[in-house]
Amino acid sequence: MMKRLVVALSLTAVLSGEAFAQEVVKVGYLPLVMSLPTFVAQEKGFFAQEGLKVKLIPFQSGTLIIDALVTGRIDANCGSAITGHWFAEQNVSGRFKIFLIYGSKGLRDNTFVVVVRKDSPMKDLQDLEGRRVGTFPGATSLALAKAVIRKKADPERVIFTEISPPNMVPALGAGQIDAFFTPEPSGMIAVAKGVGRYLMKSPLSLLRLRKGIPGGAFSFSASFLKRRPEEARRLCSAYYKAVEFIKADEREARTFLIKYARLPEPVAMRIPFEMWLKVEEIDKEGGQEYFEVLYKEGAYRKRIDTRSLYYEM
Repeated sequence: MMKRLVVALSLTAVLSGEAFAQEVVKVGYLPLVMSLPTFVAQEKGFFAQEGLKVKLIPFQSGTLIIDALVTGRIDANCGSAITGHWFAEQNVSGRFKIFLIYGSKGLRDNTFVVVVRKDSPMKDLQDLEGRRVGTFPGATSLALAKAVIRKKADPERVIFTEISPPNMVPALGAGQIDAFFTPEPSGMIAVAKGVGRYLMKSPLSLLRLRKGIPGGAFSFSASFLKRRPEEARRLCSAYYKAVEFIKADEREARTFLIKYARLPEPVAMRIPFEMWLKVEEIDKEGGQEYFEVLYKEGAYRKRIDTRSLYYEM
């Protein structure tokens, strides 16, 4: 009898140990402003409040983090560009669900800018014709720049150059490009260093996307949702708490950008934000309209229904 009891207790201990190991949730993130709810949830203990043991895994590119998401190497991507999610859906359908959006709810975007050299004579987007304009690498970055410039000039007469984010401001300062079209903080850094000035803020407003522009997405892998739906619900809850904290105490939240996004304190405390939108706050038609703009510019080879990609609790 005693021997059976010892065996039973040993088996229970082994199973408990396995269950405990399965509780780890692997959350990937990019060290960018959009990932702020990830930093807040970690620093303020919201993951722990939901009974989750989370391992944060940094990535250095949207391509790498999306690949890890769709292959199930991470449980959640928190977060990266929504355009990369659309690429993944185009190639391998049904591998993720989006539970949080980083973007705008109306015409104005707060993060994209067009910056020229400080001594540039350019006064309008029309002046970009015949000029060298830097964009971040990737088909969607180029398509977005073309769609915006098309509202004022002929993008086919613009010389686009793909440049990695760390090299954008140095390229402008060295005269390798005449302007760049990127999200902040590139513009803030160029101005602070005295090498650039703003040609236009909020250029995406020219697209007239009145229902908003989803820029970033936080998502679950389909395998995580299938195997551990309750943990997914609690992870979503932790992120929603983080979003509410940012609204309530933005100043403290911004300080976490210094640690995780490696931003200088003056930039971290001033960089403009978009909104973090919960699923129930998202106008899904707005995302579809944005996708259609990029599709028409050749960023995607086939249409997808972006409205079907959201997580429902």
